[in-house]
Amino acid sequence: MKSPEVTIRQVSMEWLGMKKLVVKQSTYAKYESIVGNHIAECLGDIPLCRVNSAMVNAFAAEKMGIQPDGCRGNCEKGVMCAKTVRDICTILKSIIRYGENEYHLQNLVGNTVLPRAKAAEKEILNVNEVRKFERYLRENQDVPRCAGLLLCLYTGMRLGEICALKWTDIDLKTRTLCVSHTAQRIAAAAGEGLPRTVVITDFPKTDASKRVIPIPDTVFPLIRSRFPGSGKDFYFLTNSPRLIEPRNYQYFFEKALERAGVRSVNFHILRHTFASRCVEAGMDVKTLSEILGHSSTGITLNYYVHSSMESKKKQINRLRFGC
Repeated sequence: MKSPEVTIRQVSMEWLGMKKLVVKQSTYAKYESIVGNHIAECLGDIPLCRVNSAMVNAFAAEKMGIQPDGCRGNCEKGVMCAKTVRDICTILKSIIRYGENEYHLQNLVGNTVLPRAKAAEKEILNVNEVRKFERYLRENQDVPRCAGLLLCLYTGMRLGEICALKWTDIDLKTRTLCVSHTAQRIAAAAGEGLPRTVVITDFPKTDASKRVIPIPDTVFPLIRSRFPGSGKDFYFLTNSPRLIEPRNYQYFFEKALERAGVRSVNFHILRHTFASRCVEAGMDVKTLSEILGHSSTGITLNYYVHSSMESKKKQINRLRFGC
């Protein structure tokens, strides 16, 4: 096909076919959703050779609810956050770069400006909230799902990681657990009568996310007491061959917070809280980064380490000018 004839939709399908060979199933499902619901729907009929930076910038503006000037697509008026639009435009630019290489075109969108995403402030549970929540979990530690929340509070495991954890991932001799899989719900293949989404288990998103975590002494006796004599291939949270899907465990987490008298927060805040408390306790960032499964210590510092107001007061009051 000659470059004047190929459209954004056709290039997008080719790009997806290439990506399917190299990315995880969950990542591909995300790409496919973005292409189908945003890129192909709005810009699909436009010839690749006619795409320019102004068109992409206008596309981004319309997605954010800003009155565009020059968008030639078929976008419906709507408002998305800057980060979501930035992710969509990043994929669009990757598709266009693929098309440039494939159809011998040059620098079609070199002057595109991606929306600036405001960094979300990371919340953590305060000391009183952690104490109340841990007290509730220990009072109900015979409930496997409560034991799982306690384990997350002391290891920083992600929601999908604890849902995919099996007893075979736990080594009582070395007192360690291995994070080797993650569970998540993704969009399913389209088809009449088929479910729109499915729950899958897959490898973690990066090599660094595959990690071995020491089981803290404070929760090891609980883990050891629940270790099954048989059926060791069962999932940790269910003690059965069937896992609990992440959104159901998130719902259980919300109920546990309510019963413990703690404000409603997202599951990921357990991870933020763990990281922040580790730093306050004096853990070095390199060790913490490996426990969290980050590819660099910079990610740990920038996204998961937060000084509490109590810590800031303590540090600032150390300052003396010789008076």
